[in-house]
Amino acid sequence: MAKMDASHRQTKYSAALPLEYPQVLPLPDATNDIEQAKSNLSEYGLCFLTNVLSQSEVSELGDKLERQAGAERQLGDLAPIGSDAPKQGISNLVNKGRTFLDLVERKEVDELAGFVLGSNFLLSSLTGAIFNGVATEPQQLHRDQGQVPATADFPAICNVFFILDDFTPARGSTCVVPGSHRWPAEHQINPPSRDLEVQVTIPAGSIFAFDGRIWHGTGINLEGHPRKHIAVFACLPWMRQQENWGVSCLQEVLDEASPKLRARLGLRTYGTLGMINGTRTSAEARASLGNYDVEIPEFLIGEEGALHRVRRSTRD
Repeated sequence: MAKMDASHRQTKYSAALPLEYPQVLPLPDATNDIEQAKSNLSEYGLCFLTNVLSQSEVSELGDKLERQAGAERQLGDLAPIGSDAPKQGISNLVNKGRTFLDLVERKEVDELAGFVLGSNFLLSSLTGAIFNGVATEPQQLHRDQGQVPATADFPAICNVFFILDDFTPARGSTCVVPGSHRWPAEHQINPPSRDLEVQVTIPAGSIFAFDGRIWHGTGINLEGHPRKHIAVFACLPWMRQQENWGVSCLQEVLDEASPKLRARLGLRTYGTLGMINGTRTSAEARASLGNYDVEIPEFLIGEEGALHRVRRSTRD
């Protein structure tokens, strides 16, 4: 299938040729081939990559997510909003165990999000979701890059779901409109008719990834069987992240983070974006014309040269 030229500079990714509204596509076949998954992302706006997590990894992640969710429900007035809802979101998993954090650095995330957004993509959020009980209303169809003007004909978001329970229509799996990322801009503003949606079916241990322009929403859980997934939500390197990592990331996580994780959190510049004190913070960085790792300084310079100790310094 012929391709359009890439419409932004972060990546060579481009969707297949435009579709006329309300033309939609069938769901792509699941695959264990990462290159086929990338091709499906381009053509359908989504992909299913199977056999990613072992059964033991699925069990470990699922058990840990349920324990975390249970602990947060016991926090009383400090419990996150929605902790007692049929869909419980467990946000900021970056702070909640290495088991979750390791998902961010998996090669499949690098490959899929990097294909859509370029290798400098940022982690916008890391969130778990548990759907408990019967849901009677589906989630409204939406696009994950709703803050980006519809006329911007490029993906700004790539969402990568790690599936921890089988996704089936009876369990309220995600409803999607395959190919909707290829619609004209005027049809990227208001949700389309639900007659155009289909529901995904994918086994636990898989990845479900999609372009931020795809219309989608949670279905109705008819069985009441808990359904869990963890979302690695990635964005372009010049976008504001959902989670304000500068405030909400624990110091020990930053201290122990690998260079790749620090870059995903935003502790690496993108051109002139992400600097500290408006300049490069080391001789090596000052000599570099490209992107470089950010070192959090011990002091910031205030009025009349006053030095103010940084609350979070990477220095001893």
